[in-house]
Amino acid sequence: MDSKWLGLTLVVLLLCSLLCSLQALEVPEVVKKQVKKVHARCVNQTGVSEAMIVETHKTQQLPNDPTFKCFLHCMFDMFGLIDSEQVMHLESLIEVLPETMHEKVKRLADTCGTQKGVDACDTVYQSIKCYMDTDGPFIRSSVDQLLG
Repeated sequence: MDSKWLGLTLVVLLLCSLLCSLQALEVPEVVKKQVKKVHARCVNQTGVSEAMIVETHKTQQLPNDPTFKCFLHCMFDMFGLIDSEQVMHLESLIEVLPETMHEKVKRLADTCGTQKGVDACDTVYQSIKCYMDTDGPFIRSSVDQLLG
């Protein structure tokens, strides 16, 4: 798997990791290790608490917290889903997702586009909130469908 595909796959896993338990998924060890490495890097970079991330798993609600928002931005930035102009590129996921998911991803990208926030971190947060408000069940089930 080349690095771009791995990165995009990891972003899908990130969304799921925030909203469902990775332990319930059959994720290859190499992917789990990469997610943990990027997760740790972004936690260290932003100062977000692990407790907040765990609470997000439990509640399936995105906390309105500056460090959490910057954690999300860090992850999306590392995987190339937000550019230097702070424009989201969710449609890039079409390259790695099964064709059966393309229409939904396109709808999310078309419906939400980039939801401009007060800063780069808030832009990612507002965009993800829009994705969740538009089709939360799809976001949560994407990883299950992708990895089986």
